[in-house]
This record gives sequence, C-alpha cells and structure tokens, in this order.
Amino acid sequence: MELQRKVAEAIHVLNHDPESSNRVAANQWLVQFQLTPAAWDVSTSLLTSPIVSLFDLQFFAAQILRRKIQNEASNLQSTAKDALLNALLLAAKRYSSGVPQLLTQICLALSALLLHSDPYSKPFDKLMFALQNLQAHDDGNVVLLELLTVLPEEISDTRHFSHHSDLRQELLSHTSMVLDFLLQQSENQFVSPLYPHDNNRKILRCLLSWVRAGCFSEIPQGAVPSHPLLNYVFNALQGTTFDLAIEVLVELVTRHEDLPQVLLYKVQFLRDTLLKPALINADLKIISGLACLMSEIGQAAPCLIVEASSEALILTDAILSCVTFPSEDWEIADSTVQFWSTFATYILSLGGNRQNDRTRVKDTFLPVFSALVDALVLRAQVDEFTSSDESPGLDLPDGLLHFRNNLLELLVDICQLLHPTTFVSKLFFGGVPSSSVSMPLREIEAKLFALTAVSEIILQEGEAFDFALIMQLVSAFSVRPSSELKGFISVVYRSLADVVGSYSRWISVFPSNARPLLLFLAGGISEPICSHACASALRKICEDAPAVIQETSNLDILMWIGECLEQWDLTLEDEEEVITAITVILGSVANKELQNKLLTQLLSSSYGVLSKLVDEDAESSGRQSPATYTRMLSSVTRGLYRIGTVFSHLATSLPSVPVADGPILSLLTVFWPILEKLFRSEHMESGSLAAAACRALSVAVQSSACVIAEEFCHKEEYGSLFITTFERFTQASSLMGINSSYICDQEPDLVEAYVNFASALIRSCHKELLGTSGTLLEISFHKAAICCTAMHRGAALAAMSYLSGFLEVSLSSMIETVNSISDGSFSVVSVQVVSHCGEGLLSNLVYALLGVAAMSRVHKCSTILQQLAAICSLCERTSWKGMLCWKSLQGWLNSAVWALPSEYLKQGEAESIVREWSEALGGAGIDYLENKSCNFGSNNSSGGHMQGKHGRTLKRLVRDFADSHRNDPNPNII
Repeated sequence: MELQRKVAEAIHVLNHDPESSNRVAANQWLVQFQLTPAAWDVSTSLLTSPIVSLFDLQFFAAQILRRKIQNEASNLQSTAKDALLNALLLAAKRYSSGVPQLLTQICLALSALLLHSDPYSKPFDKLMFALQNLQAHDDGNVVLLELLTVLPEEISDTRHFSHHSDLRQELLSHTSMVLDFLLQQSENQFVSPLYPHDNNRKILRCLLSWVRAGCFSEIPQGAVPSHPLLNYVFNALQGTTFDLAIEVLVELVTRHEDLPQVLLYKVQFLRDTLLKPALINADLKIISGLACLMSEIGQAAPCLIVEASSEALILTDAILSCVTFPSEDWEIADSTVQFWSTFATYILSLGGNRQNDRTRVKDTFLPVFSALVDALVLRAQVDEFTSSDESPGLDLPDGLLHFRNNLLELLVDICQLLHPTTFVSKLFFGGVPSSSVSMPLREIEAKLFALTAVSEIILQEGEAFDFALIMQLVSAFSVRPSSELKGFISVVYRSLADVVGSYSRWISVFPSNARPLLLFLAGGISEPICSHACASALRKICEDAPAVIQETSNLDILMWIGECLEQWDLTLEDEEEVITAITVILGSVANKELQNKLLTQLLSSSYGVLSKLVDEDAESSGRQSPATYTRMLSSVTRGLYRIGTVFSHLATSLPSVPVADGPILSLLTVFWPILEKLFRSEHMESGSLAAAACRALSVAVQSSACVIAEEFCHKEEYGSLFITTFERFTQASSLMGINSSYICDQEPDLVEAYVNFASALIRSCHKELLGTSGTLLEISFHKAAICCTAMHRGAALAAMSYLSGFLEVSLSSMIETVNSISDGSFSVVSVQVVSHCGEGLLSNLVYALLGVAAMSRVHKCSTILQQLAAICSLCERTSWKGMLCWKSLQGWLNSAVWALPSEYLKQGEAESIVREWSEALGGAGIDYLENKSCNFGSNNSSGGHMQGKHGRTLKRLVRDFADSHRNDPNPNII
C-alpha cells in the first residue's frame, strides 16, 4: 500500500504540480519504478482495486502493464500470464462504461499479452471463451468490440509481422464467429448508455480492423459481395459514419476482385444521392470520400470501365466532377490520379488482337480525357493569393508540388491517348489570348508545367509546333528588370525556363531565337528560384545548337554570363551547368586562337584568385583578416570547381582532336604550376579547398586519360597497353577494397575515375582483346553493381552508366555473332559476366530504388533492367541458354524482392512486384531487341532505351516503386 501511495503522489505531481522541477523529478521516479518487479503487482492492483477511482492512476497502471508485457512477458510463467489475463479482463469489464481511452489501453495490454503467448497453447481459444462469458454481463459487448478492434491492428503491425504470422492465422480462424457477432450488433443496434451515438462507429471500426487483417480471405470469394455486412457498410455511408464506411469499402475493393463489379452498379446511387448535393453544398468530406472510393473501384477493375457501359460512363463522369471541384487544396484531385493513370495505361496496352477494342475505347473516352486535361491544368494552378504574392523567395506550396509530381506519368499517358499534336494544341493554341485579352499568369504557369511534363513523349512522337507564344513570353520576360523578378513572377519565369530546356532541340533551330533565349536565361540565372532551371536550359541550348550560339553577339552574352558568376553566388551544381554550357560552345569554336583566348578569358578570374592566394605576400596579409581570408578561400574553391568542369567537358567536346593540339594541354600548362604551389602551401589545411583542388586535378587526369583511351584504344598496337593499365587499375588495393556502398561513398572520385575509364575501354577497345579479359570485366561489373547503391549521386550514376554501356556493347556483339558463336569471344565473355553477376546486380538495383535519392536513378535502373531482359531473351534462342536464360532473370528478381527486409514491403507487395515486373520485363526485352535489330549498324546506340509500350510500362513500375518507398529507412547494404 505504501508503494501504491507513492505512485499515486508521483502521478499527481507529474500531471498537476506547477513547478517544472517537481514534474521532472516525479517523471524520473516513475520511469525507474516501471523497471522494477514490483510494478507488476502495483499496476495490477491499481487497475483492479474497487477503491481506486482516479482516471490518471488507472490510465497509468494500464500503460505500465502494456509496456511491461511488451518488454518482459517472455519472462513470465504460464500461471502468471493466466492470472494477468483474468485481471485485465476484470478491469476491462469494470471500465467498459467509463472513459473510452482507458478501455483502449486495457485492451492493448490484453493484445500484447496474447501476442507473447505460445501459439500452440491456443491463446485465442481461451480468450474467445472468456469473452463469450463476458457478453452475458452489462456492457460486455463494448469490451468485446474494443478488444476485437485493437487485436488485429496489433497483430498486423508490420514491425512484428513475421513473428506474429502463426498467431495471425489462429486469429483469422475465428473470422466466422467475429463476423456473426458484428452482424448481430449491426442488427440489434446495441446502446452504450454513455456514448449512444458511437455504436455504429464502433462496429465499423472493428470491421475495418478485421478487413485489414484479411478476414474475408477466410470465406469463399464468391460469398463476399453478398455478405450481409456489405449492405450494412453501404447504408452507413448516409450519416455520421460516412468516413469509416468509406474506409471499409476502399479496403474491401482493394482486396476482393468480385466487389468492384458489384459496387459499380451502385455508383449512380452514390452520385445522385450523395455526390451531387455535396458538390452543391461544397461538402469536402463527402466529395473527398466518394472520389477516393470511386477511384478505387475503377482502379481495381479497368477492364470493366473500358467496356463503356452506362455505369462505367457514370463513374468516369462522377470522378471527373470531383477533379473539377474548386477546393482550396489538391487532395481531392490527387486522390483520383492513380485511377486515371491505371485507366489510361490499360487503354494504351490494348493491342494485337484487341486493336479494334483500343480504337473503340479511345473514341468513347477521348472527350473524357480531353475534359480531364482542362480539369488537371485548372487544379494544377496556384490560388489567386499566391499568384499576386510578391514576396522574395516565394515558391509553390508543398501540396501543389506533390500533386504535380503525381501528375507527371498521367499527363504523359493522356498525351499519348489524345496524340501529342492535339495535346499541345489543346494546351495553348485552343485558347491563345488575343492582343486585347491577357491569359492569367497562373494559368500560363500551369500550362507551362504540363508542357514540360510531356516533353519526352512529344519529342519522340510529335511534330515540332509553333513556338511563337513561347518566344513571346521569352521576349516579354527578358526585358523585365531584375527588380521585378520576385514573388510569383519568378515562379512563372522558372516554368518558362523549364519549357525552353525541355524543347531546346526544336526551339533553338531558328537562329533568330538564339539572342532572346540567351538574354532570357541570363536574366534568370542570378535569381535563386530560377537559377537552376535557367542554368540547365542554357546548357541544353548550347548542346543542341552550338553553331547558332557561336555567333559573335551570342558569344559576347555567354562570356558576360561567365564573368558574372563571381557576383551571382550560385550553387556549385548550377555553376557547373553554366560553365559546361560555355565550355561546349568554346570547344566547338573552329578558330583555335579565338578558342584559346575565350577559354583564358573564362578562367582568368579563377586563375587570378588562385594565383593571388598562393602568392607569398598575399598569404601573410590574408591571414591578418579572417573574414577576408575566408572569402578568398571560398572564391578559390569555386574557381577550382570551374577549372575542373572546363577540363571535364573539353574532353567530351573535342573527342577527335589530338591531345597535343587541343586546348586542354595549353590550359594545363598555365594551371599546373599554380596547382603545384597550392599543394605545397598551408592553405591545403582547408578541407573544402583541398577537396576542390583534388577534384580539379582528378578531373584533369580523368579527362585526359579518357581522351587518350578513346583516341588510341582501338589501335591494335596500343590495345594490350590499355588492357594492362585496366588490369593494374582494377587490382589496385584501394579499388579492390570497394566492397560496399559505404566505402564507395568514402571514395567517390576514385569510383568515378575507374568506371569512366572502364566505359571508355568498353566502347573503344577491340572486342578480341576484351574477350581475353573476362576476369577483369567481371570484377569491374561486380564493383559497379555495388556502387549503384551508393548515396553519392555522381558515383552511383557513373557506375550505372558503365553497367548500361557494358550491356549495350554486349548486346550489339551478341546480335552480330549470334550465328557464329566461338569460345573466348567477347559475346561469350559477356554472357558469362551477366550470368555470374546478374543476381547481385538485380539485388543492388532494387536497393538503389529505396530512399529519398531513388527518383534520380529511375531511368538508369529501368534501362539496365530492360537491357538485362533483352540479353536473357536473346540467350533463350541460342546455345547460350545453358549459361543464361529467361528463368535466370526471373529467379534473380524473385530473390532480390524477397530479400528485402519485411518492413520495406506491405502485405502481398512482394508477390505483386515479382508478377508485374516479370511481365513488363518480358515485353520490354523483346521491344529492346526489336528496336536494336532495326537500328543495327546505325549510329543510334541508345535507341532501344525504354522504347516500346512495355519499356515505358517497366519504367512506370520502377518509378512507382521508387516513389512509394522514398521515405523508407535507408538499409545497410553490404
């Protein structure tokens, strides 16, 4: 009793004492008390004693028992567990008519106790027997409902799913009894004296819990649509239980394939009875719930919707009306996106013998998708308040950014359905504002976003359209003073720059566009919100139209941009884009004297600040002013990054120019002496400066080495030398030590240098020599596969590029020699490498698609997967089948997915991933081979990448997987 009194006092102090120090002391004492053996008896006594009637005490006691059961129940004897079970049941009966939170805690403690029971002791049989006895008492049903609600939730907790699988099966064996009980309660409409309005909610919440646990899997599938509880749930949509009824129906639709057809016939009732009044009254709760439910119905059975029955047309019309509803946020429209994507993809997948069906379905639903474009563009706009906001640093709301990100794949699918020309015309040319009527900026910005989203498919399948409206906007923005580039104006500026970058190949064809485009991009680079889009667009314009940009007046603008970098303080990433753009143009200047002059001018400020730093007089004076010295170090670091970027891109811009005649050597002549001084100076104590200096040196060596490899590797007299170099590089202790992604992240420059050299070797070296280097190629392939999972973006993407390049060259060789297979050939070596390393590669690709950095790796992962599928498909038809075949890839995929920790996958997700990816890979591999065969012998070495509908389907599946797992904890990858 004394200990109970102390506990009661401590809880009172914790909850009510005004002095924080007293509350802290009480909390510490209670924490220590929880760890003592006495806590079992004290908590049980507080919870079951008829004397104690304080909620704080009772709630604390229930929490203590729950935690101790979770942490220490394995140490209890079976008799102690039975006594505790009886005590908790007694407490549940006692507080069934009290505060609901207390009853929930007691039921959670009961659930924890059951989960720590030996499944062979049939704990649920004992519990169900006790509960049946409890039903005879007043409010016994309240206890039973609460316990039956929390028990499946606790068992289905994915953190303990594997541990609880046996208990889960035993729990589900009682499904029939539970459903009968719920049906009885729904018919009797039992009444709790304190909470009479919660009755239906309790029933629905309990049913939801059991549906999520998989209860209906225990009854015949055909019996689910006619189960009496389904009518009860459907009727519960009308009233205060609407939200819970929606949740139950959504769960049922996603789990039981017979239900969508049943519910499809009820959509007209939902639309007329609930949706239309809700739209008139702006009832967000009803609209949101129905949008979610109807989308799930359509998404679960697109094959029913394409039949274009009256019910299907009602469904699409109802969902479309939800999208167009002008809510303040984007959640309602966003909840329908997955349905529209699934529906559009299903229509696009109709082919072969169903080509006539596809034409009929497209003709039927084209008006729906046409109206959907208008609705989505409308919903993708900012609100009026944001569009008039002039605050510096304004950006789009997070909700809108999320909605737009989810729209990307859908807009591409709609563009394919409507045809690119029709889609673009609908966006702009169906509603071009006249000279007297201006289109609102927020509408322009949303349409620019949509145009950027579909750029890839338009460039692939469409025809160049009239860019007059885009150039009007470019000209209008390019003359705006920088003081006006604030608030929403800067957001529009960025979206316009995104369009320019996306369509640079077409828009830069006209020489008259060059100057306005350069002025427009130059004006936005200095603005924080626009800088990345403008810098990226500048690089693309310069890469796509070097001849046009080489005009003297355009060169002047480029050089001015380069000189302004010191003032603009861009991120290193954006600065690299700008320097790359300028280097691409300068690298293509035919006049070598002018080329060297402009390159020297571009790097003069970098050389100048670097020379100033290593000057002995400047060193001593600079140390006297820490602020000045810090600024100088920052400038030198940026200068070194610029120099490194120039070296890197000159090598790729001048692949056919001998090293001795190119500008790299002349730049190195100036740079090297300064770099030597820097490495000998005390300034290298600065970590950032040392990293920048090492990067510049590394890039210079990399670019020169790759140029040399590509220039001489194909020559027979040098081939063996490069193979020897590759062997020494591969067998270096630092490289052999890269056996995990963690180590790769510690040495990203080494990884990039190695895979870049290996890529150059694979592309340029004679296949006969490569055929003698199977062991080296296998080691390099294995190392690159490991590095795919690195957190360092550059190292991971470089490794993926090498893997993709290796597979591309291998496929070309295999197609060429498929009828003349010989031992020791590069084709045979390639098959051996893939057969030995394929399982590890696939596992690492799956891991690379987890976490926040995964979206940037979707395309390369998809490409590698399609190439692997193509190789396995090709081997299936040849004598290579003994080493590598289609079953090999299926086995690797199955192993990779099932090897993921259970916390990364939802119930049933592994099976669906293996099934859907296998199907997509099968078609994607054939698409790749067909495209490769059509382009064999041409210069199009990448034409097979994500080509064909199966390739695009594969990429969508990979993107969906990465998107749905971007918040997963990063796994420890060995």
